[in-house]
Amino acid sequence: MSNQAQRHYEFDKFLLDAQQRLLFRDGQPLDLTPKVFDILLELVQSRGRVVQKKELMEKVWPDSYVEESNLTQHISTLRKKLAQPADRERYIMTVPGQGYRFLPSVREWDDEALVTVHERIRARVIIREDVSEPADFENQQLLDDGETLAVAQRPRAEVIHTQSHRMLSPLAQKRRRALQPILVGLPIIAVAIALAFVVYKFFPRERAAPFAETKLVKFTNTGKAVSAAISPDGKYVAYALVDAGRESLWVRQVATSNNGVQVVPPNDFHYAGMTWIPDGNYLYYVGAGENLPGVLYRVPALGGTPSRLLDDVDSPPAFSPDGKQMAYVRGYTDETSLLIANADGSAERKVTSLKGWLDKYIINAGPSWSPDGKRIAFTINTADPEGEYQQLFATQVEDGSIAPVTSQRWLQVGRVAWLKDGRGLMLLAADQESAISQVWYISYPEGTARKVTNDLDDYTDLSLTADSQAMAVVQSNQQANIWVAPEGDASRAIQITNNNYDGVQGMAWTPDGRIIYATLTGPTQNLWITDVDGSRQKQLSDNVDFNRAVAVSPDGRYIVFVSTHDGKQHLWRVDADGSHMQRLTDGIRDNFPVVSPDSQWVVYKSNSLGNANIFKVPIGGGQPIRLTEKISGPPAVSPDGKLIACGYRETQNSRALAIIPFAGGPPVQRLELPAVSGYLFYQWLNDGQGLAYVSTKGGDSNIWVQPLNGGKPAQLTHFDSQRIFRFALSPDGHQLAVARGQVANDVVLIKANK
Repeated sequence: MSNQAQRHYEFDKFLLDAQQRLLFRDGQPLDLTPKVFDILLELVQSRGRVVQKKELMEKVWPDSYVEESNLTQHISTLRKKLAQPADRERYIMTVPGQGYRFLPSVREWDDEALVTVHERIRARVIIREDVSEPADFENQQLLDDGETLAVAQRPRAEVIHTQSHRMLSPLAQKRRRALQPILVGLPIIAVAIALAFVVYKFFPRERAAPFAETKLVKFTNTGKAVSAAISPDGKYVAYALVDAGRESLWVRQVATSNNGVQVVPPNDFHYAGMTWIPDGNYLYYVGAGENLPGVLYRVPALGGTPSRLLDDVDSPPAFSPDGKQMAYVRGYTDETSLLIANADGSAERKVTSLKGWLDKYIINAGPSWSPDGKRIAFTINTADPEGEYQQLFATQVEDGSIAPVTSQRWLQVGRVAWLKDGRGLMLLAADQESAISQVWYISYPEGTARKVTNDLDDYTDLSLTADSQAMAVVQSNQQANIWVAPEGDASRAIQITNNNYDGVQGMAWTPDGRIIYATLTGPTQNLWITDVDGSRQKQLSDNVDFNRAVAVSPDGRYIVFVSTHDGKQHLWRVDADGSHMQRLTDGIRDNFPVVSPDSQWVVYKSNSLGNANIFKVPIGGGQPIRLTEKISGPPAVSPDGKLIACGYRETQNSRALAIIPFAGGPPVQRLELPAVSGYLFYQWLNDGQGLAYVSTKGGDSNIWVQPLNGGKPAQLTHFDSQRIFRFALSPDGHQLAVARGQVANDVVLIKANK
């Protein structure tokens, strides 16, 4: 072990142990992720100079490709661990355009020096135990330095260093008796300190948590991965690729860099998830066509003819330890169920189900069978007065009883996988604050939750090797900027922002022709405003919380937006200058605000009753009014203020574009929902005769218009590249703002450092 790894660093109230990878504040250990610790150690060791961003990223992620935003996120996390918000620049200074400098003075020593310190303390105490009192005992003092006994005296030569048997005065004898327990106890304390250090340093401690230290390796680099699964032996990875709107299935060896073998040729359906059977001989996958139920297929691992096993399957399967049975999810109009069948699809039976999927249901991210075969982990979506959330549960295979695995509440949970010893699970989940899925570890049965990844990328698929030493995940990186196209003419569109996540979570025009938009600012999401040519860009909200989904009142008085300012997702209103912040709603996941043409109402979507409905609330504040009885998507208010357009679902499997009265009630008109990829947002044309929406085909997007007379949709824009995530028509109808960019999805291997 290198001497560098054995060093200790002390600054302010902190002690950093490089070998044990621990950081203490006032003697208490702090919880740091491995990468955050690596960054701190590098900054401390490089104190006094500016560490360039590129240098820091190469040292912390030596074998991985990461975006600079990952470093920014980790620096922000580290600052939060070290100090309060008002004092976070005290430790790490940002040098614009360069990197970071560690500011505090640091004291450094190695293990040998630390042991020597303890030995000197012990020796000093033992020597002083044999020091007898000078005749003038009244001048002795115990100095309150917490670790040494000293004799204050007039002159120092009077101290006798041998045991004295002369008679002491009664007062001196009394004081000596009072000090005797301290004199006897000090060497014992010193020995205890030394023993504690030896035990801490050299004796085994509780085993490290799984994936406490990791190494990320990029497995694909096309940006076109859809889903992935690593084989039980860790030698192969199966993954789906999308190209020109069609998806194909591939298998590649981990140890090689070739393109692998195409197992299934391009199809028009989407791969909703794949799973290897435990012996690694077959690969199971769910394929779903446009608006059609999923179908479960099985194909030999290295290619062959796929076999159709089961229809109407809504999740990837999970296999029993012996590979003879599989579990999966199926949803109906009034219930969702977890089912078990043989590996060939026969002998299907129901394990557990939840009635009334509108307010509580099993999500289709994918279950996982425990190594002992006794339980299956899965996720339930539910709502209570605290909000809507998703939570990890486990059902007993024998009797179907269910119980929560953890009390942690997430905004969204993805795939889950048991560790080989059954003492924990890995899963994808987005917490209530970030809405970005990360990899988590959940201990079992304790239920404690810890993040394994902590960056600005989104993770959309997860699988685990049989020895629990490696994972395959799909890492999604989204980049977007705002473009303005006069009259919707793509050939004249100009890019006006360059922050890589601009407008994805909302943008709106002001009455005077400026654009307000949401963007990521480090670990938070904030509102900015810009002129139509990209000039005079200015941040409107503080660097706290998440602020997005913005709307502006037509009279220009108010800005309405979604914020987690109070810890939950509600609608807030501020004056046009950003002052007088006021909360408007108190529902569950209040979102997608639209201000009515008369500037008197805010129409929005909320999950207050367990499922999504449309509400409206006075812009000045007041009691919300429910407008729909069925599941309803984001609203759009007509130019005359009389109608509201929204996605509408009478049942779980039905979808339509509905037009409802502004006062609420059943739809007055239903139109066929366009076949599009992604979430569906509408905006009325200024003449009120049609609704604009985004349609994405082959990875590229354009704006289309659905006429209200029921005619065929017409293409409004003709962009030949990139996706459109959000758009907004100007008040005069002559300008179109679009958030355009790319989503790069690649398979990444996460390996545990042993």
